[in-house]
Amino acid sequence: MREVSLETKRASKFPFPKKDADSRKGTFEEVQLPYTVEEAMAEASRCVTCGNPICMDVCPLQTDIRGMCEAVSRGDFQTAYHRIRETNALLGTTARCCPQLDSLCEAACVIGSRGQPVASGMIQRFVADWERNVSRQPDPKAGPDTGNKVAIVGGGPAGLAAAELLRRYGHSVTIFEELPVLGGTAWYGIPDYHLPKDVLQYEASRIVGMGMKVKTGVKVGEEVGLDELRSDFDAVLIATGAKDVGKFDTPGSDLDGVIDGYRFLEDVFVSGVDEYLAKPTYKLGKRVLVIGGGDSALDCARTALRLTGGEVTIVYRRTEVEMPVDEILIEEGKEEGLYLKFLLAPKVYSGRGGHVTKATMSVMKLGEVDSSGRRSPVPTGETLDMDCDSVIIAIGRGPNTFLQKKAGIKTGWKGAISIDDHSMTSIAGVFAAGDVVSGESLVVKAMAMGRDAAQRVHEYLLGLGSAHTSLYDYYYTRRTTGSYYREMLDGNEETLPPA
Repeated sequence: MREVSLETKRASKFPFPKKDADSRKGTFEEVQLPYTVEEAMAEASRCVTCGNPICMDVCPLQTDIRGMCEAVSRGDFQTAYHRIRETNALLGTTARCCPQLDSLCEAACVIGSRGQPVASGMIQRFVADWERNVSRQPDPKAGPDTGNKVAIVGGGPAGLAAAELLRRYGHSVTIFEELPVLGGTAWYGIPDYHLPKDVLQYEASRIVGMGMKVKTGVKVGEEVGLDELRSDFDAVLIATGAKDVGKFDTPGSDLDGVIDGYRFLEDVFVSGVDEYLAKPTYKLGKRVLVIGGGDSALDCARTALRLTGGEVTIVYRRTEVEMPVDEILIEEGKEEGLYLKFLLAPKVYSGRGGHVTKATMSVMKLGEVDSSGRRSPVPTGETLDMDCDSVIIAIGRGPNTFLQKKAGIKTGWKGAISIDDHSMTSIAGVFAAGDVVSGESLVVKAMAMGRDAAQRVHEYLLGLGSAHTSLYDYYYTRRTTGSYYREMLDGNEETLPPA
């Protein structure tokens, strides 16, 4: 068995073992290697079961990290699973794609001040994989049928999380999804080497299996109108995510070989990477430039590296310190051979025969701190030419504005749907949640917004006031008091609050 240090201070800065970089960069197989039973139990035993678990406070889903670790440390994986599953229906998915060390649970772990934090993401992944591969557990039970029908527009993380909670409350749910599969950005925007699609597919199917209807390949606003949904359902929840990419205004952006990074990821992964490999649609060449510094830019670059085996370079207008990206992804990319060039911004693309062959970059320097809290890039007046066969642009995207434009829903920043304190849009009975409201965010944050909106839909349907205790608030309150921890140790914790 491989040796993995699980002492209070781990040998590695990062919490998981990985496949060898040379072997993994030619495949889309998962990079991370899972913990064994012994490793998961040993790592969970490092948790000091804080009386005030900050790791749970910073988790958007209030995942019961403390309870999970307590159960795993004694080998009770069944209890650990159900403690996580109470508030997180995509536990294997979020375990893999949350930046735990960057800004979430592991960053807040108290023992991180005297060593490395507990690897809660890897422990959660172990528990999720144990349930999927070894011992399937029952789903949370749906409440008594309320007779209410809810349409959810969008089957991504926010929509799935909302659907799961609404079913637990006993409402009838129908999901309308434009793509042929559920999962949204988590399906087509997160590469397989980071999130294997069988994990997401399994967890989405478990949610659907709780008793809801799914209509894929249906774009609300075209095949069916919002007015029709309002007529057929008692409430509608829009969760169409982030989709709109800003206009590429760099001269030469219309050349062949200058590619929208988000469309690139969707085309490669939406029908399965094996299908794409059988019929590739992009001619990337051997010299690929990726413009951007976020998670999607890293995903585009590492995907291009696997597709071409060539020279892939990320070009970012600030420095590595300012990159809004999980540092684990940067480390993995460097190990696989990615090049990173900083303080450069595209000025013009040029080419031959209508195809890009060169990018002229403006050399930048860092100026004053801007609204993002980072020093802003300022042109120095110098330029630098970079030869290339293709350019992939991944510089951010805004909310999917299609439906709000079609239906006349009130919008705000970059076309995001405006909602009130109860997640309702400007149209009565129509709610919204996730990236279509907030702009591009983390999967776990979109899920939290979906659950919160589902709670507001529930209150609306039953005529309840906002003071009604939600599942989300119920578990948060109990877990941050000593009473829950005593119940947990006594094995008497509840699985569902009273209706």
